[in-house]
Amino acid sequence: MNSEKSVPLISLTNVSKTYVGDGFVTKALADATMTVNKGEFVAIMGPSGSGKSTLLHTLGLLDRHSSGAYVLDGRNVNDLTDDELAKLRNKKLGFVFQSFNLLAKETVAQNVILPLFYSGVPKKEWKERVDKAIAAVRLEHRAGYLVQKLSGGEKQRVAIARALVCNPEVIFADEPTGNLDSVSGQAVMDTLRGLHEKGATILLITHEPNTARNAERIIRIKDGIIVSDEKVLDRAKKGEAIK
Repeated sequence: MNSEKSVPLISLTNVSKTYVGDGFVTKALADATMTVNKGEFVAIMGPSGSGKSTLLHTLGLLDRHSSGAYVLDGRNVNDLTDDELAKLRNKKLGFVFQSFNLLAKETVAQNVILPLFYSGVPKKEWKERVDKAIAAVRLEHRAGYLVQKLSGGEKQRVAIARALVCNPEVIFADEPTGNLDSVSGQAVMDTLRGLHEKGATILLITHEPNTARNAERIIRIKDGIIVSDEKVLDRAKKGEAIK
């Protein structure tokens, strides 16, 4: 038995997030319970306003939840200070966003190296890590190019390389194909799927069924509530469409 698989990498138990303002109380996440094992590829689906972003911010340590327990790689994040959360986030998590969030007038390599400035990784290792991350997304031939000269699909692959450079435990991909045409979008998903096949743990946030079907599992959220958690292969065997 693989001991790494026996204990979830991510575990949420009855996690809720409540926003209070202008006399209104909004429960954006309600008693969410879920686990993700090391090496899984999980898609989180839901319409706009369903709570996907709140769940992402919670899982990604970008925002604190209001109640419940969140354990990440054996650490209960409830007990951590803001500084400790920031260090854990930088060490364990990588992020890919719909809008790329790249520096357009810097090169591919200069963008990929940025997380290392805050990582504590010895500087002598930086070039090797950058080269390895760029190679993982097959952009070695673009390493010296300015980002503004790249296509949308190439920019998103740079964002994936940047997410990889600190060797994170989890890659969060938030609507990574949302700003891309279908061909570029599929190229990005092929990259993520290839990383998963090499052992990466990936959490994909999407509202697109064709994008979600690249994952092993689909967790659906509606009105802040996790309403289903199904394996994609199980659905395929039943001949059901992913909607």
